[in-house]
Amino acid sequence: MSQDFSKIMDCAIKRCEGKIDVEDGAQENCFYQIYPFTTENISGYINQFYLKNKSILTVGSSGDQAINAILYGCQNISILDVNPYAKFYYYLKIASIINLELEEFMMFLRFKDYPNVFKDNNFVFNKKLYNKVKLTLRLLDYESYLFWDDLFNSFKSIDIRNRLFSLDENRTNVISDCNPYLKNLTSYKKTRDKIQKVFPHFITGNLFKIDLMRNYDNIWLSNIGTYLPRHFIKIMTDKLAGSLNQNGNLLISYLYQTTANTKYEDGWSLIYDLEKTFNILREYNPNLVSFIGVDGLKFQDSNIKDSILVYRKNS
Repeated sequence: MSQDFSKIMDCAIKRCEGKIDVEDGAQENCFYQIYPFTTENISGYINQFYLKNKSILTVGSSGDQAINAILYGCQNISILDVNPYAKFYYYLKIASIINLELEEFMMFLRFKDYPNVFKDNNFVFNKKLYNKVKLTLRLLDYESYLFWDDLFNSFKSIDIRNRLFSLDENRTNVISDCNPYLKNLTSYKKTRDKIQKVFPHFITGNLFKIDLMRNYDNIWLSNIGTYLPRHFIKIMTDKLAGSLNQNGNLLISYLYQTTANTKYEDGWSLIYDLEKTFNILREYNPNLVSFIGVDGLKFQDSNIKDSILVYRKNS
């Protein structure tokens, strides 16, 4: 058991009790909330990366990036996140996929706009469903089991969901369209078969402070770049480009409602000023790959595009 586990657990308990605020939150342990599901259209970009039998370093976040990579044949996975809860939630999701049918999985983990739009799911983290997954959870990762078992036995499920998790959760059809593993029953069952053979390596820490001990074929950084000053985007790309294998691919950032023709507006994150972003990253000659955006899925409008900024390391 990690030395910091008791501190992490204490922070989670205080948060579920409603006692934690920004000032109290120890940023390395409990300040960040968990994303329940991806807010990216992973289905839109996953085919840009060759994953079968390759290695990947991906953000932890909701765990969906890693789960979808496993579905596409990736078996060598490292998961990086500053939030230690990311590991616990990943294993809760994995145990749920292994033990629950797709409908049960959704009932257990979905909250906003479920089962109907504009309704909240009162059966989120249902104890009966948790009892179906907890033995597997214990076998997969004992810390994750201790974390969730303590919380589920100490607090109302609605308090855990509202206080430990972000409320940024899309509708069911959008979540399913964004995630290949939730696309249909066949994909879900294929994922169940594959995830039991993959054992990710978890790295908890700040991307800018950790030393990566190996190189990867693929690196996915989600939308981290949208929160950074422009020079930090360059520093981040410099660091991660150096951790790519030859012919490797770096997803520098996910960009919402953006194509090559999108005009930058004041107040947007600096990375969206594409002319300046491409200039500062000119030595990498990154590609902008566009596809139907999350809002495009939500409103069934294929003209609403998101993009990823990608560096491909040629040999």
